[in-house]
Amino acid sequence: MQVTVVITSSGAHYGPLSPPAALRYDLRNITNPPRQLRGNLDGRSKKLRDHLTSDADFLQLLETIHRDILRHVERLQAPLQDDDKGTSPATQQLQQNSLQEPEPDALDNQGPSEPSVDKEPENGRTLTVNCLCELGRHRSASMAEELARLRWPPDIDVQVFHRDIDKDRRKPKAPRSRQQRAGKAFTELQD
Repeated sequence: MQVTVVITSSGAHYGPLSPPAALRYDLRNITNPPRQLRGNLDGRSKKLRDHLTSDADFLQLLETIHRDILRHVERLQAPLQDDDKGTSPATQQLQQNSLQEPEPDALDNQGPSEPSVDKEPENGRTLTVNCLCELGRHRSASMAEELARLRWPPDIDVQVFHRDIDKDRRKPKAPRSRQQRAGKAFTELQD
């Protein structure tokens, strides 16, 4: 079964992901790249990623995240494989009948009922992964990009999103007029 792994880079400065990811990795303990590289480059830049991949801590975390994702994908796929192999045809038929015929008492307190089966997207299941650093522009974005470049089994589709990579934490404040700067005192003087 196809599993989609969605890797999102984000910055702690802008708040947590909503909804939260199934796997979350904080990269703030990884040494930030030098200011010369951070100035004009972000995690999508090969030059910045090359600098970070020369750091042993970064590479170790990359391997750890890769292994964790593979383990979680196996867990997502395991119930489906168990259902196909371990259940006898008679048990499958009994389960199918119980889903189709709800008990009469169950219908009294509810509206139209549907079987309580987990709905899955047509293309399989999704695993969400969050790589987090302070602003979401350098370390976390580089980690997300490097994870996407790794070799994955054919039944895993990896997608990368950078939530905060283009945000500027130093947003210019809107210019204020003299009246706004003076505030209440100015309006009192006019009266």
